[in-house]
Amino acid sequence: MDTFILAFRNLCNDLMPILGAACLVCLIILLIKLIKVISSVDATVLKTHGTIELVDRSIEKVQAPLDTVAKVSTTVDKAHDATVTAVKDATEYITKNAEEIKDKVISFISDGSEKVDELKEPSPDDLIGG
Repeated sequence: MDTFILAFRNLCNDLMPILGAACLVCLIILLIKLIKVISSVDATVLKTHGTIELVDRSIEKVQAPLDTVAKVSTTVDKAHDATVTAVKDATEYITKNAEEIKDKVISFISDGSEKVDELKEPSPDDLIGG
C-alpha cells in the first residue's frame, strides 16, 4: 500500500506543473476573449453615441410642432367647452320660454297676414344661467 501511495505521489509531482501550465493557458485564452468582448462593447457604445445625438437633434426638430399641436388642442378644448355652454344656455332659454314661443307660432299660423312680434330677447342673466 505504501508503494502505491509513493507511486501516486510521484505521478502527482510530475503532473502538477503540466496541469498548472494548462490552467494558465486556459486563463490567458479567457482573458483574451474578455478583452475582445470589451473592445466590441466599446465600439458599440461609440456607435450608439452618434445615434443618440441624431435622435436628440430629431427630437429638437419635432418639439416645435408638438408645442403647436398642444396649443391647438387647448384651443379646441376651449371652443368645445364654449359650445357646450352655449347649447346648454340655448336649451334652457327655449325650455323657459316654451309657452311664449308656442303662442307666437300659433298666432302666426292662425293670423297669416299679421307680423309676428319679436320674441322676448334673452337677458344676459338668462344666458349665463342666473
